[in-house]
Amino acid sequence: MADKESADPREGRDRDQGDAAEPHEEERQAEFRMELVDSLPGGRAVVGVEQEGEFVWLASKQHVSERARDEFVDQLSRIVREGWWVQNWPGN
Repeated sequence: MADKESADPREGRDRDQGDAAEPHEEERQAEFRMELVDSLPGGRAVVGVEQEGEFVWLASKQHVSERARDEFVDQLSRIVREGWWVQNWPGN
């Protein structure tokens, strides 16, 4: 998405703000967690499960190490903190 005309998912925020961008106070930040499980159907590495109020990433221990899980969570936390991922469930 290198196209300069692409919509900014942070709606109304300047692209120049970069890492300093913070979600609007009235926005509810996405809630997620990642669990390592023994295996997943079909030999999948990762499956996302959405439920009211939370998004859970299930990751197979056969494909994802604890270190990889920790890095994934760090990166997603940054994405959430900067307002790139918001949840849009009823009541939010």
